[in-house]
Amino acid sequence: MIRFNKIRVQLQLTMGLLIVFTIGALGIFHFNTVKRSLLNDYREKHFYTVLEASKSSFQSILQKAIETSELLAEDPTIVSWFKGKEKDDDLKQLALQRLDYLYKNYKYSTVFAVSNLTNNYWKEGFELMDVISEEDSDDCWFFEGLENKIKTTLNFDYNRELNKTVLFVNVLMGDLEDPLGIAGVGVNPSVLIDEFNKHKISENTILWLADEKGKVLISERVDQINKPLQDYLPEQVVHNIIENGNASVISEAVINNKKVEVAFMPIATTRYKLVVMVPDEELVPVLRLIEQQTLMFSVVFLLITLVVVSILSRTITLPLLRLKVQSESLAEGRLDYEPDPALIKRVDEIGVLAKTFDGMRKQLSEDIIEMNKLNERLVNEKNHLKETNQQLNKALASASESERLTQSFLANISHEIRTPMNSIMGFSELIEVTEVGSNDYKQYASLVVKSGQQLLSILDSIINLSKIESGVLKPSWGRINISVLVKETYEIYHVLAKNRGLKMVLSLERNEKDLEIHTDAILLQQVLNNLIQNAIKYTNEGFVKIGCYEKEDQLIIYVEDTGIGMSLKDMEYIFEPFRQIDNIHSKKTVGAGLGLAIVDKIAKILGGTIEVSSQPKKGSRFTVKLPRS
Repeated sequence: MIRFNKIRVQLQLTMGLLIVFTIGALGIFHFNTVKRSLLNDYREKHFYTVLEASKSSFQSILQKAIETSELLAEDPTIVSWFKGKEKDDDLKQLALQRLDYLYKNYKYSTVFAVSNLTNNYWKEGFELMDVISEEDSDDCWFFEGLENKIKTTLNFDYNRELNKTVLFVNVLMGDLEDPLGIAGVGVNPSVLIDEFNKHKISENTILWLADEKGKVLISERVDQINKPLQDYLPEQVVHNIIENGNASVISEAVINNKKVEVAFMPIATTRYKLVVMVPDEELVPVLRLIEQQTLMFSVVFLLITLVVVSILSRTITLPLLRLKVQSESLAEGRLDYEPDPALIKRVDEIGVLAKTFDGMRKQLSEDIIEMNKLNERLVNEKNHLKETNQQLNKALASASESERLTQSFLANISHEIRTPMNSIMGFSELIEVTEVGSNDYKQYASLVVKSGQQLLSILDSIINLSKIESGVLKPSWGRINISVLVKETYEIYHVLAKNRGLKMVLSLERNEKDLEIHTDAILLQQVLNNLIQNAIKYTNEGFVKIGCYEKEDQLIIYVEDTGIGMSLKDMEYIFEPFRQIDNIHSKKTVGAGLGLAIVDKIAKILGGTIEVSSQPKKGSRFTVKLPRS
């Protein structure tokens, strides 16, 4: 009996030790397996998911601020105002309205533009906030930005005039080699810091926004801002962050004898990176709970069978494996999976972890939907700004062209009207105060009449163009013989051409005796008169030729000369009102630049077209095409 009891005790002790060893070994094995699986899964997938969500928030805020600043720096109104050294009050009003509009509608801390020509610092509210100076240390950011010649930079600084700390987005205006100034917006850093806190993995997680040189631009700890990352991370880790252009995780880096995980990811097309540091011991909080439960189960299962041990081990591992599947779904971006209801209903730590995963899934889904909406709105706003800029550019070009044409027209009209008027007034006064003979009297009177006819011709041209533009001029249709009209025109002008030492040539095909057309004879005669008068006026030697012929269902009338000709650039604008070639009126020619504009418009009224071919110093050919019916 004693021996039996001893054997039983030995068996109990042996089985107890075996159970303890087995349970301990199984617990350690399962714990390490789950730990490795969760850590690897967290590093390779979940870590990137959290980092991507953080980056998405920052990218939306920073990208919007950068794009707004770049569009502001390219705004044609502000650029034109700065180029004019801020002297145009109309442009000033439009430019400052632009700054105020962006400030009020996009909720930035400030919206500003600083001129390199005047050193004036303008901001929202139509306010001239400061005149910057190289002697003022607070203004060094401006001169350093001009000197560095980097298109877009971020600057986290306290602004004395604004009395607040702001993340400034600075964009160079105009040519990078010779910038016109700097424009941009200021972002409230508390917004970015709030985004940091939303995506903290653990209590001691630290997130930084750093530039390409490793300088900290944003951190929830104010004392770390504008400090190098080398102050907080090992030199080799910082080197990898700066040199590596892709997202990456650096595992088990050692800081103050503690292992940490460091991950970084570039933000879109900017020069900045999001860096996160998490202590290994805080990476997966559930591991400590699993370790405690394993120890507790070892004590409890000291007196139970291996079957119970197997069941309990399955109770521990299976929920974790299901959680692993869910974490893989999160890491792969599949947020539409259905959570395991059995895990959600659990009241233990695994249930809490399952609910945490489900809450994270819902939050990420909402964040992604919100980010998509914000990105879509940003794209729409960007397109709207581009359309507005294009419309402003078109309006500015149209206004410049209109002003140039008006000035040219006034110069031409002033010259053309004053010349005959001076002649009329001069000879009239001469006749009035001087005793002249009959021959001199007739000569002076003839010059007065000639100058009056010249003035009348200019006024007729202006009146005719006005009638055409207003639609008052209507054609009087009738059947006419083109051959007869061309011959009569030839008879009218061949004497004038001869007096100028030119040969007048008439070209009619033999079968064109009875070429008739349904048109307005008076308007067509005016077209021929203007074309031949121009040909004689601008031809110094050679010939002027007029002719007509039939081609298919059209009648062709042409006027050709060996005059001064035109360049391709001149031919693009020759039919526009008040256009003359190289200011021809300064070369002893007269006219307001309306003749060819009237010809073009009459040709269109008659249902036809006019074309021109020309070479400088070789002559020109104007061709009028009219329909037969």
